[in-house]
Amino acid sequence: MSPLDKEWLVLSLAEVLKQSIGMCGDGANDCGALKTADVGISLSEAEASIAAPFTSQIQNISCVITLLREGRCAMTTSFQAFKFIELYSFIQFFTVTLDYIIDASLTDHQFLYIDLVALVPLSIFSAWTGPYPTLNKSLPTATLFYLPVVLSVFTSAAIQLAFQVYFYLNV
Repeated sequence: MSPLDKEWLVLSLAEVLKQSIGMCGDGANDCGALKTADVGISLSEAEASIAAPFTSQIQNISCVITLLREGRCAMTTSFQAFKFIELYSFIQFFTVTLDYIIDASLTDHQFLYIDLVALVPLSIFSAWTGPYPTLNKSLPTATLFYLPVVLSVFTSAAIQLAFQVYFYLNV
């Protein structure tokens, strides 16, 4: 196939199948298709590696599994980071609001302790995960605003609020 035919094939498959298209190539004649594909993997360190978003040292398509595992891991880590940041914001909002009700507030040192001692190690370790060893058949969610993702944040926030109100009323 000519380079233009490969590029046309990738565009046509994406249009007809209405799905993400991946392309693996190892030469200069694959550059257009690698750029056009949703996921382009260069199987060489030559010209194609400049055009492709991903380059593999392995000269066969076994790297596709690794790329999928790493991509899913990155997406899951991003979702978890989103949930962590949102939940932390809710918790701090509830804490400050309950403190203001009784004319109290957290000091600068308390905010610094919460941010540096409690949250930094937790956020580092939560992002320090690797991909799952095998792929499963279920597709990950494509958006953060997927009902189970949003519900999990609000459910966790409601549980946290319930505990804070309980301790506020009983301490």
